[in-house]
Amino acid sequence: MTAALDLSTKLADDIEQFPLGKCGPSDDSDMQYAYTAGFLDIVRRFVGAIRRIGDPDLSEMVSSVNLDISYHVAEAHDLRRELYVVIDALKEASANPEYGKNVASNAAFLNPDLLMRLKALPAKRFDVVKLVRMCEELNDAYARGNYITACLLVRAVMNHVPPVFGGTTFKQVVSQSGRSVKAILSRLEDDARPIADLHTHMMIRKAEQLPTKNQIEPYKSAFEILSTCSRG
Repeated sequence: MTAALDLSTKLADDIEQFPLGKCGPSDDSDMQYAYTAGFLDIVRRFVGAIRRIGDPDLSEMVSSVNLDISYHVAEAHDLRRELYVVIDALKEASANPEYGKNVASNAAFLNPDLLMRLKALPAKRFDVVKLVRMCEELNDAYARGNYITACLLVRAVMNHVPPVFGGTTFKQVVSQSGRSVKAILSRLEDDARPIADLHTHMMIRKAEQLPTKNQIEPYKSAFEILSTCSRG
């Protein structure tokens, strides 16, 4: 994370200091192309570095940035103005000395300690290797702001684990749980699953809405309780 954060900060400075002002909309197309192409090279590296930090908030911010612009300097100026919001958030976050610890906690959908305990489970009745990989990929997708993938992986885990609890469906897992746990796990069945189904089954439309962090984050606690129950 430190290397990605350092690189992001450096590239943010490069974006702010890039001499776009030396080229205007009235300059010839070759000059505009040269300035815009050079600027876009920095921007694309910046977006990639931001994603590698693993902060889902920053990842979500850059996911909405349109890098598919024509090579006109006016569009490069518009892009830089859009990136200023991301750069301000990056600088504000990284000014906190606890940022690294906060990122590790915020970036994981399943707490890393719980994931390590899941990995350490002996293969007695069930082999958890696929479950572990699903959780690893879920954490990676969530940290990078890939929320379609994250939604689908939450549902995939729900479909994968019922035999651990002596059931064949997750609905049975919920119904057979104790009252306190049932109330928590039912949020996955009643709320998280429909969100995943929505983004899986809905056909292409004239106007689409992508899933956001707010749609999946509320189910982190229920998912972690599920992982704890599966160990016990």
